[in-house]
Amino acid sequence: MKTLGIGIFYFTAVCFGLSYGEEKENKSSGSSRQKRILPVFQVVRFPNDPCTVTGGSKNGTCYTGEECSNKGGINAGSCAQGFGVCCTFTFNCGGSSSENCTYFDSSTAVAAGACKFEICQCSSNICQMRLDFSNFVISGPATTTVSVGLMLAGQFNPAGKAASDTTQCRTDTFSITNQQSVPQICGINSGYHVYFDADDDCHSLDFQLGNNAQGISTVATRSWSIKITQYSCDYENLAPSGCTQYHFASEASNYVQTFNYQTGRGVGKHLANQDQTICVRRESGNCRICWSADAVTDTGVSGKTNAAAGIVLGTKCCNYGADGAKITTVMAGYDCIMIPGAVSTGSALKPDKICGSKMGLVTATTAAATTNKTVCSKQYPFRITFSSDAYEGCLVATDECTGGNHGFKLRYFQTSC
Repeated sequence: MKTLGIGIFYFTAVCFGLSYGEEKENKSSGSSRQKRILPVFQVVRFPNDPCTVTGGSKNGTCYTGEECSNKGGINAGSCAQGFGVCCTFTFNCGGSSSENCTYFDSSTAVAAGACKFEICQCSSNICQMRLDFSNFVISGPATTTVSVGLMLAGQFNPAGKAASDTTQCRTDTFSITNQQSVPQICGINSGYHVYFDADDDCHSLDFQLGNNAQGISTVATRSWSIKITQYSCDYENLAPSGCTQYHFASEASNYVQTFNYQTGRGVGKHLANQDQTICVRRESGNCRICWSADAVTDTGVSGKTNAAAGIVLGTKCCNYGADGAKITTVMAGYDCIMIPGAVSTGSALKPDKICGSKMGLVTATTAAATTNKTVCSKQYPFRITFSSDAYEGCLVATDECTGGNHGFKLRYFQTSC
């Protein structure tokens, strides 16, 4: 909902060309003519639109200087042809705001402990919020492969198989209260964004920063800058319900990634307890989206070191198998990629669920697969989901907790039918 900034500017009325007689008449008739020469004012109205900060990377909202000051904002340049100021709103730990286009920034030195910021709806017509992580660096997930217990079908059980807490956010975490689509995350997520439904009047953005490193060698040098945008219920580009992220095909980059993805096998780990649904807006004239990995090492979720391929098993991925630990003799783990209605190019195979750590986004059903493939879908909304469980299996010769679980970086494109 847009409001209007109002600026009132006063001008002095000046009359020219008065004759001597008229001047004399004015003097003799007192203030009869002077009463008709009144100060006039002009009301300048302008919408409170987004504006660009002069010489900076942030955005602001166009207000009058007085409005900006009263709201606690910072004058960061002019707007509305000079009648307004580009007002920015930046908050640190403990802040609260109901302004659209608000920034939640870390301070210069980030202390351990809780750091929270509350964002509230700027109007009753707000349905969604988007967070843009222009900078997001906190400690990543545990990387130790030491077994923390015996697991059976994802639960502690004395009869289960050895599992580690690799991929769990043990030191630092970030979460959003009162929403369903964004899981708890940690690690390096600069450049990512998330959407969530603004079902409540206010939502809390919560960092929990550990005092000591847990499952990693050292804590990170923490820093973040999060832009918060609110969208009205009649906004034409609201994300489909349940989408963690929403990409447009017109964006400069047509890549999507799991949280904490870092290029190179073993560099970064995907996160535990994820249900990350990445959606892409269907552009005009298109009815199909296709996904592919540029390199076979760009995709890796669950898999044994002796399985020289990823694998497509349909219903068996995201499944613990009869013993609660394995899927087949060559695959282990619950984590998987799901593409509803997926069909591999040049094949009738329908790989709805994909798991494996060795050969990218594959479309083979055996360990003999050696190349990455393209997988397409016509189901709307266009989407791909990454699902992971709480623990990584550490069976003999498995790769799930020793380096193959880095998540994915995938390219997408759309086509007509």
